[in-house]
Amino acid sequence: MLLTAAAAALSCFLLAGCGPTLTGTVAGGNSTGSATSTPHSDSDPVGRKLNLLATDPALVNLPAGLARTYGQQTPAHYETPGFGYGGSFGAGVTVTFTSTASPADVYKAIGENAARTGWAAKGSGPTGLANRWVKTYPDGTSATLTLSSEDPNAATLTHSYSLNGGI
Repeated sequence: MLLTAAAAALSCFLLAGCGPTLTGTVAGGNSTGSATSTPHSDSDPVGRKLNLLATDPALVNLPAGLARTYGQQTPAHYETPGFGYGGSFGAGVTVTFTSTASPADVYKAIGENAARTGWAAKGSGPTGLANRWVKTYPDGTSATLTLSSEDPNAATLTHSYSLNGGI
């Protein structure tokens, strides 16, 4: 009963326009589904950090045999605190791709590509191969790179992966 009353009160609060303002786009856009997103003094107002990631060879030039299916760039931004979160979020680049190679071969190929382009391995996943890397750009900006399987238990020949860079 108490939970129902709390849910009703929250619904009234949101319907009255007192809650967070949701922003974003549908179908292929950059929807955060969160509180209002605005530039902030410690974000990346000129897009320099986003450009570092967006032009990084590890994210731009995938190894042979990996088919890029999607790419998204997310500028650094500030989200007004809403119900439970908010604050500054760094720039990010996500690249999704598919491959018919074994997961171990994909992780190995991405790891070798990352190492060739200045990334240092910092963690491993279920394959026992690196799935997290770090890099410091010449201007001192630190970045992370992570690789994850989108369908690790799929019985299909083609698997989907996500390579995420963040500053």
